[in-house]
Amino acid sequence: MKSLKVTAPLLVSIIALGSGLGALSVGEAAAQPIEQELKYLIDSHPKIRASEKTLESRRATIAESEALYYPTVRVTAEVGPEHIDNPTTRGSAGGKPSSMVRNTVGLTVTQNLFDGYNTSSQVRAAQINREVAELSLEGTRQSTLFEGIRAYVEVLRQRRLVEIARESERTILRQLNLEDERVRRGSGVTSDVLQAKSRLQIAIERRVGYEGTFDNAISTYEQVFGHSPDLTTMIDPAPPAEVIPSTMDRAMEIALMENPALVGSAASVELAREDQRTTDSEFFPVVDLVGAANYEKNNGAVTGTRRDYSMSLSASWDLFNGGESLARRKISNFDYQSSMDNLDFSKSKVIEQVKLSWQSLVTSRKRKVLLGNAVNIAAEVFEGRKKLRDAGKETVINVLDQENELNNTQINYATSSYDERITIYQLLLAMGRLSPQYIVATR
Repeated sequence: MKSLKVTAPLLVSIIALGSGLGALSVGEAAAQPIEQELKYLIDSHPKIRASEKTLESRRATIAESEALYYPTVRVTAEVGPEHIDNPTTRGSAGGKPSSMVRNTVGLTVTQNLFDGYNTSSQVRAAQINREVAELSLEGTRQSTLFEGIRAYVEVLRQRRLVEIARESERTILRQLNLEDERVRRGSGVTSDVLQAKSRLQIAIERRVGYEGTFDNAISTYEQVFGHSPDLTTMIDPAPPAEVIPSTMDRAMEIALMENPALVGSAASVELAREDQRTTDSEFFPVVDLVGAANYEKNNGAVTGTRRDYSMSLSASWDLFNGGESLARRKISNFDYQSSMDNLDFSKSKVIEQVKLSWQSLVTSRKRKVLLGNAVNIAAEVFEGRKKLRDAGKETVINVLDQENELNNTQINYATSSYDERITIYQLLLAMGRLSPQYIVATR
């Protein structure tokens, strides 16, 4: 078969998917909006801001837990009148109670030497919590980025479908007017005019449906980005197909190592293990080194000044607390087992996401090639039927039916083209590699 060449401006405009509005410039300046929109989305989205604040909170928790490594210093002081009336004071003061102003100052420095590894477990748990927060933030960024890309591409998709539907409607209307003119001249068929009107109504209904879906896409865009899209500057993004691995197995390996949700589940397992260590610390003694200094003046009915200094090793061990520690150990064991089950589930979900995204990408690419050929064939047949109709050798209904077939193939081609874009980004999301650097509008 010879290569098919469509010369009609109408068909060329229909087939030129991804070009947007005909008057839209595709220069370097027009390539910026999607990048700017996504940068704005990442900088301002409430979910991302909330995750960033959670991360800062987890960082502060590390400093809080590390404070347990340092000694505690406590100062106490008292000053005020003291009145003591007992046999001792009455016997030593001519039968009168003791009344004087007392002053006391105490300083106690306590350094923990051993707490059953509770401090180290709390520090490690705080560090893991920070890692989980970082992974959660990265996952939130990537999922929000994909949400923005999908909203952006969906507006472009629906706009393109509206353009195709409007062009089809105009084509049917032209054919209807031509056939109506032939009827008035006595060379046309009245029933063909009526059937052409029916085709026109169907085309109008389809266009109205696409316009409604287009309005819905704009509403979704406004919800995601917080403002309306600038349709005059929007241009199709070119997904980075070159960063997609050559095999699904390789994509799976990357996802199992880099997907933020999966890595976060693995970190949660480590966090549950540290919680077990923290619970086990309750079964060990606590050993502290305590230094104390005390200054007293006129205290306890004793006139004069007293100074005390001491250094001691203090130990305490809860031998029985009603089984509370045993219950906490059982709880931590169940939590650890639960985290392991969650990790297994997360792994299976990531594998599923990669497989589904990969198969969707393969399918959309195959459909795009097949539908591209179908568009060219349908376009040539449509042109041929129009020429036969102009020569009086074909009915207007057959021409309109062929135009409808061309319209359907164009719609399917547009859908598969945008599906391919979305699935590439979806696969990058499943792999944990969806980054703004891959979002470039080049055409």
